[in-house]
Amino acid sequence: MDKRKKQWWFNGVVGALLLGSGLSIALECSHIKHSGGDFWLWTLGGTAGIGLLLSGVVLLIRAGILNAEIKASN
Repeated sequence: MDKRKKQWWFNGVVGALLLGSGLSIALECSHIKHSGGDFWLWTLGGTAGIGLLLSGVVLLIRAGILNAEIKASN
């Protein structure tokens, strides 16, 4: 397997994991906020969740760009 194909797999898999985890954490912290949880918990957790979600989106976009490059070179 060539280098670009490995990068495509890595970006796609890790991007999907980060996207799902970040969304889950952000939604859970939203629930904690509305349940009257501690301010620091839902603030830090929500911020971390949104950060993970956006990192996942960036990696999935990179995977799409790599996929287009791989198809163009074949």
